[in-house]
Amino acid sequence: MIPCILNIAQRFYALVGTMIDKFQAIIDVRSQREYAHSHIPNAINYPVLDDEEYEKIGTLYKKDSFSAKVRGASLVCKNISKHLMQLENIITPAKPFLIYCARGGMRSKSFFVVLKNIGYQVTRLEGGYKTYRKEVTNYLDKTPKHKFITLVGKTGSGKSEIIQNYKDSIDLENLAQHLGSSFGGICGFQPSIKQFQNMLYDKMIKLEQAPFVLIEGESKKLGEIIIPSKLYQSYQNSPKILITSPLEHRIQRIVKQYGVISREFFQTSMQKISPFMEKRFWLEAQEAYNKEDLEKVAEILLVKYYDKVYKKDNYQAKIEVQNIEDSMPKIQKIAKSLINVE
Repeated sequence: MIPCILNIAQRFYALVGTMIDKFQAIIDVRSQREYAHSHIPNAINYPVLDDEEYEKIGTLYKKDSFSAKVRGASLVCKNISKHLMQLENIITPAKPFLIYCARGGMRSKSFFVVLKNIGYQVTRLEGGYKTYRKEVTNYLDKTPKHKFITLVGKTGSGKSEIIQNYKDSIDLENLAQHLGSSFGGICGFQPSIKQFQNMLYDKMIKLEQAPFVLIEGESKKLGEIIIPSKLYQSYQNSPKILITSPLEHRIQRIVKQYGVISREFFQTSMQKISPFMEKRFWLEAQEAYNKEDLEKVAEILLVKYYDKVYKKDNYQAKIEVQNIEDSMPKIQKIAKSLINVE
């Protein structure tokens, strides 16, 4: 049976792991700005005080705490009334759901009391998001329990596609919304470091029992996101599989992935790599881009820039990838043999 008050003094998923799937929803009642910055993965936002209200009540509280409580309670009641009508079509009283605010204080308590008395199976996260975040940082500060198999290889060799197609894997680029290179910002806005950590924690917890976990040998930094040191050290020191692929296939992957970037993005990225690339090849890539010969651009950048700056890794096995689907059984077979080697 799921308790009404969820104590997170123990690890969040250690306590909830067997029942997390039983929660039909996780409700974050903090303001929109707090939620947008970071939240528990898959939580949906129903703020009991919006950004402006939260700021005003906080300012008033410093001057007159009682008046702030009266005004705040009035606003909370108004907003809860609105949310109840919306939640009626989303949440059923037949299944439990989780609710939390910043510190497990009045915002979540207020909504919790109303929902509980109506008859919903609602559980409140004691200590709120602050305590959840403490668990996340504590977890990521420790050496992972996972048995990693690290994929290394040149740009465009197919490492990312293998990661995306294997169930027990951690796709750091996807979590960070950055591909790790000078052109890696094509994914758009990156999450906050806290949100990245939350998503990483969520993924790592769920993979603790996996026989092995595939991960790419990413550098310490992906755009503005810094990989936790213990995780970075762990996958860098794990058995490595070198992924190779014919140049023509690498070119095709790069064109498919980067072919939609804007001219402005291309020029900005080219400026970043100009100090590290021979000028004649840099100009040749520019000319090819102006002619819309994207395959030529990809070939020049791969051969004359990325392959030259690629840091060669020691590896325990090697696979040439031509077809991702055909390569998956080979990856799995080699990975199993590697984790059994002391």
